[in-house]
Amino acid sequence: MKTAFKKIKKENVGLICITCILSIMTGVFYVNKDRAFAYFEYKDKIRNTEAKNHQFLSCDFKKLKVLKTRNNDYVIIAGGRNANSWFELVSKNEIGSYAYETQGVYFTGYTESLESQRNRNIKKFEYDVYNLDKEKITKKLDLKAMLNKYCKNYWWTSYDIRSNEVVYSADGKTYITAGCVNPINEYYYSTKKSANNNILFLKSYDHKYRGIEFNYDYNNIGTEVIYGGLYISLDQKDIVKSLLYTGENYRNIFKSVGESNSKLDSRDIKYNFILNRIKNKYDMKDYYSVADNNDIINKIKTTNDIDVGFATDYTNPFCKVKIEFNSSDLKSNMTNLFNKYPELKKYVGVKGKKITLFDHDLENDDQVLQLFTPDGKPLSFAGVKDDKVGEITGVADYCQKMKAYNEAHLADE
Repeated sequence: MKTAFKKIKKENVGLICITCILSIMTGVFYVNKDRAFAYFEYKDKIRNTEAKNHQFLSCDFKKLKVLKTRNNDYVIIAGGRNANSWFELVSKNEIGSYAYETQGVYFTGYTESLESQRNRNIKKFEYDVYNLDKEKITKKLDLKAMLNKYCKNYWWTSYDIRSNEVVYSADGKTYITAGCVNPINEYYYSTKKSANNNILFLKSYDHKYRGIEFNYDYNNIGTEVIYGGLYISLDQKDIVKSLLYTGENYRNIFKSVGESNSKLDSRDIKYNFILNRIKNKYDMKDYYSVADNNDIINKIKTTNDIDVGFATDYTNPFCKVKIEFNSSDLKSNMTNLFNKYPELKKYVGVKGKKITLFDHDLENDDQVLQLFTPDGKPLSFAGVKDDKVGEITGVADYCQKMKAYNEAHLADE
């Protein structure tokens, strides 16, 4: 029997090999049939989307007007395209700005991996550092290359790089975030809860449906993933990978991948930006981002005839406050502002300029508001009330009362 079987096997070895190959090909096709059909059905439509959703951000530092006051405060005047740029003070005399260019859409249920889509759609992603005294770019950080090196198998897309920002460690060190650094994107804290405990990697994701789903940002995937991003120091020696695991094993870990043995703790409030907003909601360091406080500021402005829109940031360790407003809001009777910043007088009546002040003296928004009062009048809080805490004597007073109010109501719960 064995001899007969060996004889048949020997005489039909070619046919057996062909049968095995066809069986393997059939199995592979069956497993990937949805993607195979999707390729032929949607390839033209996908090719037509490559020119859509163009996003661009870049700061032309050469066109910035940089002024330095006698108190070593910096005044930056940005016009044209630069009026839409965002930059931060990253050292005592350097500012930095993200630069990116993205184009195209993301899609699921197709043959191309998300990693490949991402590299095609993100044309450029970098961070540029400009020395205000030397008036030239001194550093360029290629963030796309670093993300591809350290986070290629984790989830981050064009959506995430447009949400990145600068953060500062407890000792005042500057870190550039890149990719899906979960503390920056609050969205990721409120979704992605699933009973399925499988961790999804980019190289092995599998969609169990026929067809293509197009998405301009690919920020809502409806499944479990590991979100990945980086904290990068300006000298690029401290590079810390941030991983957010979703699902039942929901957790956040930091891992050093740079030259230095730097460590970040997910409980460190300087890095966990979302926790910072929750814990310090009415702290002077973060109140500018809370809608309730903006309402009270508007009431103070109305009471004092202040007609200027401005934004403040007290989190930068290299100045006490960053103040931003438009040149079109400048009035000739802003006596206090021009006494402190006489360089701004010539911009009264000028439109289309964004003015940024990096100030080393002002402690809170009460003092900032005082800059804009007509004819230098003292700031008044007469009749300014809040529905929860009643009358206030200033923004700082309001923040303290709201903090106590929330702590009392939290204790009752």
